Amino acid sequence: MIDMNPIKRWLNAYDSSNEKNKKLKSDKTTINCLENLPNEIFYEVFDYLDGCKLFNAFSNLNTRFQYLLACTSIGLKIRLTYESETVVQYLSGHIIIPNKHRIVSLNLSENCKYYYPNLNLFDIDSSFIRLESLQLYSIRSNQIIPILTSLISLTRLSSLTIDCIDDDPDDIDNIYQIIFKLPILRYNKLSYYTFELPIPLSIATNTQYSHIEYLVVDHRCTLNELIVILSYTPQLCRLTCREINESNEEDNTKHALSVISNLTYISIGKCHAKFDELILFITKISPQLQVLHITSCGDTTYLDADRWQRLISQYLLNLRILEFKYEEFIDEELEVTRYHERIDRFYSSFWTKRKWYFRLYIDTGYLLDDLIVYSVSSDRKNSINDMDQNISLNGHDEPILSLEVLSETNQLTIIDLPHIDNDPSLTVTIGPILLLVSITCLNITRWEIFIGSLIELVACLPNLNSLVVSSLAMIKPRCLSVEETTTLRWLSKNNVITKVKLHRMNDLAEIQFLFYLCSSMEYLEVDCTDKICPKQLLRFI
Repeated sequence: MIDMNPIKRWLNAYDSSNEKNKKLKSDKTTINCLENLPNEIFYEVFDYLDGCKLFNAFSNLNTRFQYLLACTSIGLKIRLTYESETVVQYLSGHIIIPNKHRIVSLNLSENCKYYYPNLNLFDIDSSFIRLESLQLYSIRSNQIIPILTSLISLTRLSSLTIDCIDDDPDDIDNIYQIIFKLPILRYNKLSYYTFELPIPLSIATNTQYSHIEYLVVDHRCTLNELIVILSYTPQLCRLTCREINESNEEDNTKHALSVISNLTYISIGKCHAKFDELILFITKISPQLQVLHITSCGDTTYLDADRWQRLISQYLLNLRILEFKYEEFIDEELEVTRYHERIDRFYSSFWTKRKWYFRLYIDTGYLLDDLIVYSVSSDRKNSINDMDQNISLNGHDEPILSLEVLSETNQLTIIDLPHIDNDPSLTVTIGPILLLVSITCLNITRWEIFIGSLIELVACLPNLNSLVVSSLAMIKPRCLSVEETTTLRWLSKNNVITKVKLHRMNDLAEIQFLFYLCSSMEYLEVDCTDKICPKQLLRFI
């Protein structure tokens, strides 16, 4: 016997739905004027607008908009930028102060009292009862402490960003102490730009814990100082640090290391700490880590692929995304160590099965220094997004790696080479390191490279089968030397380059040179400029 109740319920619901649809169709009206929109639509729109601009745009239109703006249920988002004194005084007196109780987000792009010391502006205090997000920029430590003290009474403040401009801040420990007392703070970013920044903060006790889940330490600190800061944040999920320095051996706070069970994301912009110190930190504090971004320098043990493998296999079993870079200056002190000799271990199955790919970058335009970067990235195609991957071609931004077949190779990327054209010794310095890695793709993102420099680079890479070049300089800064011409003849007969991509062709002589250099070429991709039309290229080929 069939139970008819479910069917009846479905039919009743269907009939009811049809009735509602008919009613909606019969009541449908055409909205042909902005003012015919319902209040709910305006409330949605207002939520996307800056509060000051919102009042300036709608306050004097008509009675209805006056009513909408006066609705206390609408939270205001205020972003006060650098304006004239008259404008700032008006915004403060007529919009911000009367609506303190409605402001949910306050962004002071420039600290008003710092730039306008003679103005009587609003105070950031406990009257901001609905404040959820506060961003203060270009502020001094002695100004921020009174503000932070008043924020302790705010029960909705969950996000705090502070950008301090002190050259010698003495109050950073007090600032952190007050920040950790904010009752429901979930996000905090504290920025300082001094070279040395000692943080005399004591390890937290059981009664000093903060609710912060996302912490951005946007200033220099030692690893020991970071450990002390983290002792206050047992609920932390994401940690971002600008720069970590090596700890003083006498200042040992490693005993304070304890697991932060929710910490799954760590990003360190520049790590000067020793690899041993970093390993101890990571394994103790975040064995459940899922994402790790780190750029290091000064300790070649970071290039020990086997040690990375043991670290990940034994302690970081949940690691999914790894973005690792090790930077090294190219100078007379550059030496090939035993760790350099084993960098090909980054090509083992341990790394490839996780889709973590090893690459090299060379940038001789980095802050007037020559730099070689060893990189392991979780995404091969996006691993150079932050390494100036895009260049402007004919007014358009175009990615260097548009040749799909080149994305599956062991790649050396040349970011910039302003010195190499006049300093052939550079290839002599880096040549021994390049020979340690089986580079199969050379990707030159520099706007223009002299063919003599290209010849020297190709000569250092015997396994090269793919070449990507932004643009070639056929004559400047000089003609080829006798030695370079001899090398070119040898390379033409002995290199194994089969795939070539030229992004910006200005002269057919460039293609002629590439055909001669890459005599085994099977694939060619060229982007013509206004100087060369595709028909000319096809006739030449």
